[in-house]
Amino acid sequence: MTLLEIAKTHLSTASYSVPEWMIGAFSRRSISFADGLTDTDTRVFWLQSRGLTIDLRLPLPRDQPVLTDHSDAIRAMSDLEGWYAHTCWENNLLSWCNGASYQLHNRWPEPAQLRRVGNCMVEFAPSGAYVEDWRLLNESSKGLLIGLELESEMDVATGVVSARQGALIINGEYAGMVLGRTHTTLETEWIANGRRLKEVVTAQPDHVEALLNFQTVIAKQAADGRYCVEHSLDSNRVGDFLAFDGFTYAKSERKLIQRLHYEGREVERVWRIGCLEASYEYCRSTPVNNPSIRQWRAGESPTLDRYTRAVEA
Repeated sequence: MTLLEIAKTHLSTASYSVPEWMIGAFSRRSISFADGLTDTDTRVFWLQSRGLTIDLRLPLPRDQPVLTDHSDAIRAMSDLEGWYAHTCWENNLLSWCNGASYQLHNRWPEPAQLRRVGNCMVEFAPSGAYVEDWRLLNESSKGLLIGLELESEMDVATGVVSARQGALIINGEYAGMVLGRTHTTLETEWIANGRRLKEVVTAQPDHVEALLNFQTVIAKQAADGRYCVEHSLDSNRVGDFLAFDGFTYAKSERKLIQRLHYEGREVERVWRIGCLEASYEYCRSTPVNNPSIRQWRAGESPTLDRYTRAVEA
């Protein structure tokens, strides 16, 4: 079965959740730092389900390195960023825990202060170090809301099971997937010792393949309904289609089992269900409940709306 077919017949909503206005696919318009500098060029994507976040940060396509055996390319690849994590909303602050990251250290240690108005979600670092302007990518329409966390991956031919971490989030016409490294013992050791990815790939060239064996992709739905990868840690994957079929639903275990062909092998993946909703409404507007403010907007519309338009990231 496909994920859409399962979602239509097996509605499953997480018991925990972030605020509704935080759910969706976002792209960063800018980040401004305390020193007065602003970055509007880095490609940054944030996909949010009810309990999981997927994040991908890349340079402009012309500046994105392509992985080769050359040491400069390897070092450049180690500056990219992609991850997934569990989201925790507490005391009006958003923080992240667990999950898996391409980087071995946490590049963003502060929690997030968030406020959304319209299609704009603003994120402040509590320290005042930076502020980020995020824009909702979803149109005002209903679509899938799915959040899955990878529990394991088995090679069907050999029966070997890898405790591989990963996540899949679908926000309407956008989807994100993370597949973590399979060498978990080494990764745990590097993280525990406070090592940085660029440092380890330089010091341990024999482990480069294992270190860079980490995927994060952002895909958009094509006219035929399939999701085509538009942004990826590995630029060679751009143009690939994500596989959202071959699923069976294990209701008693609250899991999905997926059989698929992947990189020349038949694999079986076990996904824990966070949320599985066939018709979630993604809205680019936010409510204004104060009548006097609505009256103010209408009365001042000739000047307030002189140049208003929908602004994307």
